[in-house]
Amino acid sequence: MAVLTESDLHDRFPWSKPVVPALSDQDKADGYFCDPQPWDFAEPVLKLIEQMFLEIESYFANRNEPVEIAIYGMQELFGELQVEMYCPHADVYAIVRRYTRLSRDLFQDEDE
Repeated sequence: MAVLTESDLHDRFPWSKPVVPALSDQDKADGYFCDPQPWDFAEPVLKLIEQMFLEIESYFANRNEPVEIAIYGMQELFGELQVEMYCPHADVYAIVRRYTRLSRDLFQDEDE
């Protein structure tokens, strides 16, 4: 069985690729933004992210709308999945918050 990777998820959900804003040289020098870090998650966390992406995609499909979300990065912070994103739909933030809570058990299992 193949191992799930960040690249697999970006191929399946092209809208999930991290957005890198266009910055001036001065903004870059001032350190306002850095390049997205590659994900370093165990496969159970990647599977959880996959489920979150499926639910986000389903939300937009049920509304007959294109997926409208910008993801700037994902990382583990304080024992949970942190998703840096923008979306004009509060329901999508609720989906992400739910998966953030679910991720706590997975990160706790990694520590044991």
